[in-house]
Parts: sequence; C-alpha cells; structure tokens
Amino acid sequence: MSTLSDAPHSSSDGRHTATSAAARGPGRALRWAPMIVTVVVLGWSALELINLAVKHTTGPEIYGVLTAALATGAGVASVALLRSTRPQLLVVAAVLVLWAVIAIAGVAGSVAHIVGPVAGHGQVDLRPRPIAAPLIFTVLGVVGGATLFVGQRIRTKPAGESGKE
Repeated sequence: MSTLSDAPHSSSDGRHTATSAAARGPGRALRWAPMIVTVVVLGWSALELINLAVKHTTGPEIYGVLTAALATGAGVASVALLRSTRPQLLVVAAVLVLWAVIAIAGVAGSVAHIVGPVAGHGQVDLRPRPIAAPLIFTVLGVVGGATLFVGQRIRTKPAGESGKE
C-alpha cells in the first residue's frame, strides 16, 4: 500500500497536508483567479481616478477623469457580481457593455491626445500629451470585461462538469 493514498487529509493539529491540497485540485484556484484579477483592475482604476482627478482639471481633460470613474464603478460592480450567489444575467451584460465602453474610451483618448485640443472646446492646456497613456483604459476594459465573463462562466458551470465530453 502506498502511504500517499492512505494519508489523512489533515494532520492531528488541524493543518492541511499536501495530499489534501492535491485532492482539491486546481478548481479552487481557478475560481479565485477572476476575483483576484478583478480586484487588481479595481485598484488600478481607483489609482487612475485619483491621479487624473488631480492632473486633468481643464476643458476636455475631464473626459479622462470620467473614464477613470466609470472604470472604478465597473470594477466595484464586477467584484459584487463575482461575489454574488445569484446569477444576474442582465446586470452582468450591462457591466460587460460598460467595460466595452471604457475600452473604446481608451482608444478615443489616444486619438484626442494625437489631435490635441480643438478651438472652442474649453481652456487649452499646453502640457505634452502622451499618446499611449489613455490606452491603459483599453487594457482595463478588456481585462475587466474578460475577467467578469470568465468568472461568471466558471461560477455557473455545474460542479461535476470538467470540460470533457
């Protein structure tokens, strides 16, 4: 007889052994991964909101602050949806659309940085505009939306289904 197959799942002092971790398999980590990524996206969105709220205060620069606020709100909604025990298809769809809008706003921000300020659109700030900087919202939108989608798929998959047919 093998000692590994006969090993108890926990030791006498209540600690889990290596065999109990192996018995659980990768499913537990797979279920927590979307939540961890979503929390990182939420934190990054909040940092961008704070950063842009201090620096982008004139004219059309406010759109960057608005995009950061939307990303932070979408991050909070994503965390709440991933923690929810009830499936809420319409709310998930609405948050996925919001993530898509945020991703598109990142591309639009890059275009605005390339074109620069137009006449009649508020005060003009003469600071240099980094062209790729708004693309962080495209990354946040794609990662946030994909993580919410995958997290919902993992959560709604029946427990006995392993992905094989």
